[in-house]
Amino acid sequence: MDPGSSRRGHEAPTLGSSPETALEAADASEWSAKVLMAEYLRGCPGGRPPKKVLGHLGKEIRSLLDEGYGPDVLRPALERLRAKGLNPSVLPSLVNEYLNAGPAQSSSSIPSSASGAGLWASASPAYTPYLNPTEPTGTFGVAL
Repeated sequence: MDPGSSRRGHEAPTLGSSPETALEAADASEWSAKVLMAEYLRGCPGGRPPKKVLGHLGKEIRSLLDEGYGPDVLRPALERLRAKGLNPSVLPSLVNEYLNAGPAQSSSSIPSSASGAGLWASASPAYTPYLNPTEPTGTFGVAL
């Protein structure tokens, strides 16, 4: 077996191949962790993350692909992971959040207020301060 091959039966990468050529060569039915990693790396604005982070992320992506999650589910989770700078171990939770998140609230469904307080302005009762039921008789609560 040559150095680029794997036991899964994928083609060995050619010398000088780049992430862009890997993306072009992949069919919709042939998604791998390497292709998704290439997309992730292309979107990193600050440069390449450390090798440990990339290795951990690759394992998480591969695990989720093996579970049957496709790139259409993994891409939004990876974008959120990159945007927030989270640990790769959070990726399964981000996939779950993407799949099970409720419908996004539109701005018209949130009650507005002049103060801009939004939901807090529509709290059920208005604010009432605590009132002591018995009035103190003097300073410090004692008659002097």
